[in-house]
Parts: sequence; structure tokens; C-alpha cells
Amino acid sequence: MAAILQFQQRPGLLSAYKNIFMPGRAAYQGIEALPKLEAQWNKAVDPAARIQQYRDVCGFENDGTFPILYPHVLTSAMHIHLLADKRFPAKAFGAVHARSHMLQRRAISETEPVDLKCFFSDARILKAGLEVDVTTLVSSGGSVIWESVNSYLFRGKKFGEIGDAHPWSAFSELGEEAFTASWHVPKKMGRTYARITGDFNPIHISRIMAKLFGFKRDIIHGMWSLARCLTALPGPAIEGPQRLDVAFKGPVFMDSSCTLKGTDQDGARRFDLFCGKNPRPTIVAQLAPCSETDTLLTQKS
Repeated sequence: MAAILQFQQRPGLLSAYKNIFMPGRAAYQGIEALPKLEAQWNKAVDPAARIQQYRDVCGFENDGTFPILYPHVLTSAMHIHLLADKRFPAKAFGAVHARSHMLQRRAISETEPVDLKCFFSDARILKAGLEVDVTTLVSSGGSVIWESVNSYLFRGKKFGEIGDAHPWSAFSELGEEAFTASWHVPKKMGRTYARITGDFNPIHISRIMAKLFGFKRDIIHGMWSLARCLTALPGPAIEGPQRLDVAFKGPVFMDSSCTLKGTDQDGARRFDLFCGKNPRPTIVAQLAPCSETDTLLTQKS
């Protein structure tokens, strides 16, 4: 049975950060012994002003509903509390957000109270370290209307025998691009985005701290870059149920130029994002229509 972290509002991160840095974390005893932890926030709503601020910095139009990424923004702090919990035996500090997979069955009104549930759903040992999945369910009226699986990588060699990568980690080749777009990342966008989302990871708001972690300068949040990709896709927009799959391959630096390259593949929008002169993509993604009966769930809480 899962231990439940219950929230009544969007959680602050001070206590989570304390857990990350304070001693007393459970010892790693193998992938099968990872704890069953769950975070819940029922009847969740977010202020309309915050949602609009998010739209403004990402480029989404205001149609009265959540952008497809916004449920992740709403629940990302819950993810951090799960990963920072002392019962979880890997240190969240330095963990890498490797992939995100989202499925939206219908549009969500910005005034609609929703029930949020996040839980550890699967894990695997890779050459780079331990990869752990956090599944998120957004429900209204007892029905799941949005779900996601986010994979976080904890680097290291101590986790055990290396297994297979998740099948969702493979993407088709982009091929010849059918559309392109470009933009510049403002110098202070990390701080601006952090004030809206609550994600004050120092690598996003401090050039000095980013350098301590091996980056040449501060880097923008991956979810901001993904949002800019979505708002740069040419029309017509995909209507109805849709699925978004993304792999975060590298950093996008503050005060840098970005180029989006994409193509249409069997009704899906396949696109890559490049930062500066780096020939390798920093984001690899696909947005595609899906069925109302499709699901990302491989393991329930």
C-alpha cells in the first residue's frame, strides 16, 4: 500500500529542498525495493492570473482552457516532493528530467477543479544510472482526462545489473523538415518562468550555480523550451484527444538562439529543437492525435 503525501494547495518546495540536503535518506536496496509513494491534491485550482502569466511567457493563446503542458506545471512540485522524500533512496539533487509523455483526452477549463494524483509507477537500470517513472493522473467527475509519465534519471553505477531502455525512449528520424521556426531565449527568462511555476532550480536562475554543475552558463527550463516549440508549430492545430512524447537531450542556454525543425508524419507533428550551433537536438518530440481510450498506464498505484 502506498504512503500518501496529501496537499491542499500547490505545495511549496522549502521542505522538499531540506529533505534533499539533510542526512537520513533510506539506503538503496535494489530496484524491487523502491518505495510506494503517492502525492494527492484534490479539487485543485490555480489562479487565472498565474495561468495567464504562463501563457504570456510561453506564447499560448487564451482560449479559457489549460495548455496541454499546464497540468505538468501544476503537479511538478508534487513530483519533487516524491523524489525528495527520505524514503526514496536516491538523491534528487542532480537528477535529470529525461523524458515526458502526456495524453490529453479533452480540454480542461481553467476554472475546473481537478483531482491530481502522482505516484512512482516503474523503474529501470540503465548504463547511465537509475531511471524512475512518475505517473500523473488528472481527473474530473471521477474520470481521468489527462495523464502523464515522466522519467527522471539518477546518474550512478551502484544500482545493479543494467536492463533495457523504455520502448518510449526511441523516436523516429526527423527526415527532411517541412517547417522551421526560430527564437531567442531572453537572459532573464529562467527567473521569470521560475516565479510562475515555482521551479527555482539554481541552474535555471544563476549562471554561477549552473557553472558549478558543469554548464557553461544558466539554462532555461526544458518545459519552457517545449512550450515554445508547441506554440511555434504551424497550423492547423490537432483537435481532440492527443498525445505528446518528448525526450530532453541537452541544455538550452539562456541568451541563446534556438531553431525548430519539424515535419508531418502520418497525422503527427514530429519536431526537433536545436540550440545555437549545436548540431545535435536538445529536444526530440512528437505531438499526435490519439483515441479517448488510449492510455499511458503500465502500472497503477
